[in-house]
Amino acid sequence: MNSKVRIGIIGCGFMGSLHARTISSLSEAEIVAVSDSDEKRVKLLADKYKTRYYLDYNVMLNREDVDAVVIATPDHLHKDPSVAAAEAGKHILLEKPIATSIEDAKAIIGAAEKNKVKLMIGHILRFDPRYYGIKSAIEEGTIGRPMLLYARRNATISEARRLRGRVPVLLYLAIHDIDLILWYVKDKVKTVFSENVDGKVKEELGVSDFNWTILKFKNGAVGSVECGWGLTENWANWKKPSSWSSFGDVRMEVVGTEGSIYLNYYPMSLYACDSEGWKFPDTLHWPSLHGEVVGDILYEDRHFVSCVLKDKQPLVGGQDGLEALKVVLAAINSSTTGKVEEVPEA
Repeated sequence: MNSKVRIGIIGCGFMGSLHARTISSLSEAEIVAVSDSDEKRVKLLADKYKTRYYLDYNVMLNREDVDAVVIATPDHLHKDPSVAAAEAGKHILLEKPIATSIEDAKAIIGAAEKNKVKLMIGHILRFDPRYYGIKSAIEEGTIGRPMLLYARRNATISEARRLRGRVPVLLYLAIHDIDLILWYVKDKVKTVFSENVDGKVKEELGVSDFNWTILKFKNGAVGSVECGWGLTENWANWKKPSSWSSFGDVRMEVVGTEGSIYLNYYPMSLYACDSEGWKFPDTLHWPSLHGEVVGDILYEDRHFVSCVLKDKQPLVGGQDGLEALKVVLAAINSSTTGKVEEVPEA
């Protein structure tokens, strides 16, 4: 292994571009290639980082000077590039969710294990000091055994419009908090019950505005996840996004046998009011500082690079991604059938 991890980006949209910005700031990594089926988009990213671009990621994966890849394709297109990367011997940082089906997730995990490459799933909130603080408190016994957990992740309608209805809110937003709750409880979810609430987003884009999901763990703990992307936002603000766009309303509460702990991202300690109303920008996940992206995504990418350089296993592996996906898919089924759904075993 060289002194730097040489990384290729597959998928040059919103998240792929963010990863490119953070990786380019790391002294122990460099971007050597980028790939996307959209020639205009991939060329812009390649020009920005003075590297080569490919419309076919398979050609990029043939390069011997690519040690690892970041895969940030649309959710339903995760399997093929992940399996191809594993078979080419490249370590993988794969954006969440791991896949949109259990079969695809297992194929990705199997390919990584067979070819002995590292597979890290981009559950970014595990690298947020605030969410990690909750995990630390639980591990130290500060609040005892978690009994009741409540998570809220309500985004503005701009998030739904950006994705144009290609993914349900459970798979895009709720999976963050479901992964965290699984991490905190350290037990299997037995059953889920889920309800959708439809409004403007449903009318405009064909996916539900909000969702409530109840998780029942085998050890008796109960989790409640509220998620949505129906918070009102000015249409012009969505068409002209900036660092002052509204982030949303995000919370996490854990009640244990010996105490409780609370996280509230609203209003992220920084807010402003202009002609469009109040705004609460992101200051935690990927804010810009002196021209560089910092925050949780920087910690996540740095961890991945460190795992490759030092031959360590990532803190968020393929099995973690699969467990969260199983719960989400059961919740999606429940929201359709109106019934309590069992979560399948591994």
